[in-house]
Formats: sequence, structure tokens, C-alpha cells
Amino acid sequence: MLTEVIEKIVDATYDSLVSMGVKDIPKKEITSSISQPPDPKLGNLSSTIAFRVSKSLKSKPIETAQQLVEKLKATKLPLIGKIEAAPPGYVNFYFDDLELTKIVINKVFSEGENYGKLQLGRGEKVLVEHTAVNPTKPLHIGHLRNAVLGDVVANLYRNCGWNVEVQNFIDDLGRQVGVLVWAFLNNIHLQVPREKDTKLDFWYGLIYAKAAQLLKEKPELEKEVDEVMRSMEMGNNEIADFSRHLSEMCVESNLETTTRANIGYNLLVWESDIARSKIWEETLKKLEKSENFVWETEGEYKGCFVAKFSRMEEFKDKKNPDKVIIRSTGVPTYIAHDIAYQLWKFGILETKMKYRPWNTQFNKQILWTTAPTLSKDSDEFAKAKKVINVIGYEQEYLQQALKSSIKLLGYHEEAENSIHLSYKHVKLAGERFSGREGNWVGYHADAVINQTLIRAYLQVSKNLPDIPELEKRELAEIIAVGAVRFWLIKFSTEQTIIFDFDKVTNFDGETGPYIQYAVVRARSILEKADKKPTTKIKPEKLSDEKEKTLIQHILLYPQTVKTATEQLKPHLLAEYTYQLALKFSKFYESQPVLTAQDEETKKARLALVHATKQTLENALNILGIQIPSKM
Repeated sequence: MLTEVIEKIVDATYDSLVSMGVKDIPKKEITSSISQPPDPKLGNLSSTIAFRVSKSLKSKPIETAQQLVEKLKATKLPLIGKIEAAPPGYVNFYFDDLELTKIVINKVFSEGENYGKLQLGRGEKVLVEHTAVNPTKPLHIGHLRNAVLGDVVANLYRNCGWNVEVQNFIDDLGRQVGVLVWAFLNNIHLQVPREKDTKLDFWYGLIYAKAAQLLKEKPELEKEVDEVMRSMEMGNNEIADFSRHLSEMCVESNLETTTRANIGYNLLVWESDIARSKIWEETLKKLEKSENFVWETEGEYKGCFVAKFSRMEEFKDKKNPDKVIIRSTGVPTYIAHDIAYQLWKFGILETKMKYRPWNTQFNKQILWTTAPTLSKDSDEFAKAKKVINVIGYEQEYLQQALKSSIKLLGYHEEAENSIHLSYKHVKLAGERFSGREGNWVGYHADAVINQTLIRAYLQVSKNLPDIPELEKRELAEIIAVGAVRFWLIKFSTEQTIIFDFDKVTNFDGETGPYIQYAVVRARSILEKADKKPTTKIKPEKLSDEKEKTLIQHILLYPQTVKTATEQLKPHLLAEYTYQLALKFSKFYESQPVLTAQDEETKKARLALVHATKQTLENALNILGIQIPSKM
């Protein structure tokens, strides 16, 4: 709705400016000039376009604004009841409250679960890669931020009409796996007892930390790890098979955690399968055919295969812009396989992968995995229009180099659609943690969820002391997972998150439980009503400022979803959802619903409760947060 209103304002403004003598004003510029003022007294929408064009009209901004307002008043704009010019040159638009109430209520009722669903993607495929944990340890809280971010981005795109494919890349040929395999082959795992009920990935992490410490004390043993890794890379031998088995067991344990957090995937992609598929070999042939990738015969990079970033405008000021793809030893660098994998994601390569089903997930969707043997037609996966890689900010240069390499190859559209969703770390109690040092214990995702669960359980027990024990635990799990997910998504990706257990589970604040409680309250009101909510209401019965504010916020939902998706800023949806819950709470605290002063007021407020509940449910569905039956 709001999008359509803004489009109408833009069209009318454009026509008015042309009639005023303004030339060559792009509609895009008019659109970008429109925003929501911080204070509703300044309008529901406001435009600064008069500042932009007043110079060409040789008038002051306020004079231009006044002239523009007079022309706009002659145009019938939907939902707009009043237009005013305000110093020093703003054009402010005010909604017709009665018309807005009628339209918002009708639209939410008629569209229901589809309210806020858009058709931006029109069925095009977007591929989102996230999580990507080395299969040697459990997910820590930073990995969980990655996974939750990726999951919400996938949900946003799915909601906006894209065909979404979610991949989880498993680097089972990395050195960490080599160390873990070496540890098992040398019985180091026997020195790390596995306590009862200890998750497998947790145990693996302890074994890896033990082995890493031993290698640190006896560096001469690194040669043995090198031998193990050579066998892993060659494949078709007992060590390679054992390595894959260990890695698969760890991933299975990792997926128990992501399942608990309501995170699903379409495809697991294994580095060993990529290596055996000859994707890199095909990629190298493409690179060698390009004049922008060369085997250096002299200078600093003599004998290396190099991407000539120095030929690109964005690298012209860099001291050493060129990037080594293959070292003089013949060993590809880290980015080499990334280029191959990215090209495969876009469907540029002809090499096929092989697949088999892994399991059926909590959402009833089949999870597939790449595999050494074929069991599925390979045309279904990859071949994306857009690729979003969710990777920490420390990989920004490598991701930029990846994008630039694809551009150097001549795939400009694919380079433009190669997107790095960067994010900062998560900290607990101000400490850092790592798998190598083994100090991740207590910071791993399961521990964080469990600690949150304890606090949620105590609150549920306090609020609902008489319900059965099993129900308390089920409610606490839903609340805890929702609390963790909301906390990990509510902050901008540019911010480092400080995870404070007490704040995360607070039932009164900018938290997941607060929003869940708002939905539970709305549902309770509707269940207690003697009649079902209806759209046949008198809009004038919703004239209180808190009611109007709530209605205006519901109007913003589709536009918020659109912005959060296009700008890859899922925190905007989290912020919107909290504000909606907050405005709803202020409404029902001051405006009686079931005990309203007359029947028409009651009907109108019930309709507003339903519209709010539906919008909250739709938003929480995208955020991947379940709603408990009671709190």
C-alpha cells in the first residue's frame, strides 16, 4: 500500500515539477527525497525535492515547496488527506486517517498470511550460502549469528518472490580436519573421555583442541598431519574415506544445533566433492583463456598465476593490487577454489556435481548433499541469478577479490550479483574464543541456548506455576530459541554483539520474548471475544492517537520487508517488529477492547487487534521465531 502511495506521489510530483519548468529530474531522485519524518506532526511522509530544484527555478526552497503543494493539491492522491509546505522547504503529506484505517484493516484481513508478501524476485533464483563451519567442532555463538543471518535473509527473499536455495559449505579438506583425523589415527581421542550425553561435535572439538596443543608442543609431528592431508586430498583410500566419515558425523551433530534454532538448508556442499568433480580444472581453463589472468615470467610473482586487478579502476590506487591465484609451487591459493565454487553457483561451468538425499528436516523439506555417486539430476541446484555469501567481516578483501575475479573474466552481471553479507563478531563477557585453544567451551551455540533456556524456564515457571512440567519445558524452549534468534538479528551487521543472557530473555524490553508475548496477548483477546473480528467497522471509532499510530505502523510492514530485503538489512525487520509490539502494548493498555464503551468501538478495536496479530505473526515467520501458546 505505502509503496503504491509513494509511487503516486512521485508521479504527481514529477508532472507538477515539469509544469513548473523543471527539466531532467529523474523519478528516482524524487523517490529518494521522500521519507518518514521523526515526528508525525511534520507529516506521515515528507519530501525534500524543493531543495534540489529551487536553484534551477531561481526561487527559495520554501517558495518552490509552496508552488509545488498548490499543484499537488489539484491531484487526487490515494490516502493523502492534507499536503503542506513547511520551512525551510519541506513538502509534508498527511494521511486521511479514516480512509487509511479502512484500507489497512481490509487489506490485512483479506490477505492474511500473504500480507507483506511481494513479487520482487518473480521466481528468479537467489542462492544463500551460510554457516560453513569446519567439521571438527560445535557451532559457537559467532557461527550461530552467521546461520541466523543467512536464514532470515533466505526467508526475506522467499517472502519477496524469489526462488531461494540455501547451501552450507563443508570444508572437509582443510587443515583442521587433517588434525582431527591425525588425532584419531594416533588414538589421541582415547585421552579425551566422552561424558554421557555429550554431543559428538562437542567431543570432536575437545579432541581437536588436545591435538592442536600437542602439535604446538611437538611441531615435528606436523609432518604426519601433512601426510594425512595428502591422503585426504588424493581420495580413494582408507584415510580419505575415514576423514569423510568423521566429517559427516560432525556435520550431523552440527545440524542438531541448527535444527534446534529453526534453521534449514537445501544442500550441503563438500569441498572433497568439489575437488573430485574437476570444477577447479574447468575454471583454470577459463582463467587461462582470459588475458586478465597470466602466468608471470618475471618480477615478484615470477612463476605464479596472477589475476591482474591492476587493470581495474577500483584497484588503481593500491600498492600491490594483483592477486596470486596459483603459487609458483603449483599449489592453488585459497581464492582459487572460491572462484570455481562461485562460478558453479551461477551455473557458468559445465561440470556437473552428484547428489544424494541426506535427511528430511524439521520443516519437512529434504536436505540434499553433494556426493561421490549420482542419485539426483544435477540441474536443480545452483544456476542462480544472485549469490549471497554470509561470511564474517574479516573476509571482506577475499570476497572483494572473488567478485573482481569474476568481473575480470567478463561476467559483469554475475560479479554485480555476487554479494558478501559481512557481519561483526559476537562476544560473551568480553572474551574471545577459538577452536584451536579450546576456550570455546561455554560459548558454543548449544551452551548459549541452554543458558537462555534456563532463564526462560524460570520466567515461565513464575508466570505459569500450575501448568504441567513438560509444557513448561516446551514453552521455555520456544521462548529461548526465539530470544536467541531475535538478539542475533536485531543488531546491524556492522555492530559487534554483546550477548547478555539476562537482557536476551527479558520479557519487557527490545527482545524476542516481548514480541512473542504481544502476539500471545493479542490471540488471548481474540479468543475471549464473543464475536469474530470483522472488517465491517466504523473507522471513526479508531480515532485515538495510539490507535492511529498502530494503524500507520501496520501500513509500513510491506515497505519494511522490501527495504530489509533490497538493502540486506534484516535488523530493520526486527526493529519494525519490536516497534509494532510496543505500539500494540501501548494501545491495549489504554484502550479497553473486550470492555469497550459501546459495541461499535469494541468491533473496531477487535479488528485492529486482529490486524496487529496477523502482521506480527507474518513478521515473526520471516524472523524464524515461533510463537508459544501461552506465556
